[in-house]
Amino acid sequence: MDFFQAVTQAIHSVSEDNKRRSPRLRTLKGAKILYRNGWGIVDCVIRDMSETGARLVCKDTAAVPGEFSLLFINEDMVRDARVVWRREDLLGITFTSDKRPAPKTKLRSGDEMMGN
Repeated sequence: MDFFQAVTQAIHSVSEDNKRRSPRLRTLKGAKILYRNGWGIVDCVIRDMSETGARLVCKDTAAVPGEFSLLFINEDMVRDARVVWRREDLLGITFTSDKRPAPKTKLRSGDEMMGN
């Protein structure tokens, strides 16, 4: 990344921060993106989160639909979400529901389903 790209990215990040309704706190939590009634699963990491949204890191952002449920692994809770922006391996999301208990089914990653 050259100097111009770095400055442009920094300015864009600041303008995104100004659009938020509540401040995001840095975190490092494991999560799963669930869609198609749990048949579609994408592993991700929550990098920062607020009351209204989060920034996620995941391998395949193209596989993530516009709306999904986010499973907070260590909390055993789920929240519905909508994608606000996508960049390479990052997703910005807004929450569209309150937290609720996760379904009592065993969820597996795509790699586990394929036997990897």
